[in-house]
Amino acid sequence: MKHTLRAEWIKLRTVPVHWVLAIIAFAFPVVVTTLVASFVDGPFTSDDLAGLITGLSIVSAMLLGALSVISLTSEYSHNTIRPTYAATPHRLRVILSKMVTNSVVIGLLTTVIVFLAWLVASPILSARDRPVSIGDDQVLASLFSMIVLSVVVSWFGFGLGLLIRNSPATVTIFLLWPLLIENLIGLVLTLMGGDGATKWLPYAAGITATVAEDEPDVLGRPWGLVYFGAIALALVVMGTVLDERRDA
Repeated sequence: MKHTLRAEWIKLRTVPVHWVLAIIAFAFPVVVTTLVASFVDGPFTSDDLAGLITGLSIVSAMLLGALSVISLTSEYSHNTIRPTYAATPHRLRVILSKMVTNSVVIGLLTTVIVFLAWLVASPILSARDRPVSIGDDQVLASLFSMIVLSVVVSWFGFGLGLLIRNSPATVTIFLLWPLLIENLIGLVLTLMGGDGATKWLPYAAGITATVAEDEPDVLGRPWGLVYFGAIALALVVMGTVLDERRDA
């Protein structure tokens, strides 16, 4: 297992597109948070800053999730999965190694992103007479929830990749799911009178868990993340079972 993990880490860090996605995911929240902190007018609380960081980091989570998708599906697209499975015939070990490597890297990157954005923005706000504190209210809970959400989103993309095995198709579905598909499903449910059912949509449950707690219309924290994580892992399990039955 150690050698398989090392091999997956080498693959992850030597593909240029992975670096491009990681750099954009890293820079976007930090730059925008800095600009907002520098030019915002009116009161700006710790919760406002945490909400800004988590909202921007959702874009980073999607980019890092796309990284996870591409790290898997590109092997099928370029047939490099064949020598991988030839070297490690136990396919489950390869899949677990890929998933663990992606999860650790994405979790660490998101941790750096959210806390660096806070560390950069907080002194700027304090200098402009808008002091914020990371210890206030639900700030830390929101930031850590964002880190968990980023990892769960990567699992969701990884599961789709195992099922579809095609980079463009998987990335398209992965990105359209929260932006379009869930919104359409939510609209249909609302028109059918099932307003409360929208809280069971996976992305909606996960995203609201980063900002909401103990509200009747959402699953809240931590149950939204647990629910989204369970769905993402179910996709991974289904994809793994199918992968065992398919040709490489």
